[in-house]
Amino acid sequence: PKMYFRNKMEEKPIDPSRNRYPHCIVWTPLPLISWFIPFIGHMGIATSAGIIRDFAGPYFVSEDNMAFGTPTMYWTLNPQKVSGASWDTAVLEASQEYNKRMVIFVCKKC
Repeated sequence: PKMYFRNKMEEKPIDPSRNRYPHCIVWTPLPLISWFIPFIGHMGIATSAGIIRDFAGPYFVSEDNMAFGTPTMYWTLNPQKVSGASWDTAVLEASQEYNKRMVIFVCKKC
């Protein structure tokens, strides 16, 4: 069963059937690891349109295709709290930065 958490501040509808989570952090379990340590999983962040971006591997940020499956939980964030840039600009800049990084499991994640 999927679990969802929602805040009341969202402007655009969240649509799990289409994997659209505007202004959200999303989480999905990691095979095997999450079975034994349930709080460990994989996270992504969504644009204002709900398109998910996640650090999926060395020098690669995926868009709209999470590395370990569809989200099972999400947390809605307040886009008004972004300072210095728009929400989408901040997500894009972070994606561009992590496209340049090597993944080191456990100790160097986004």
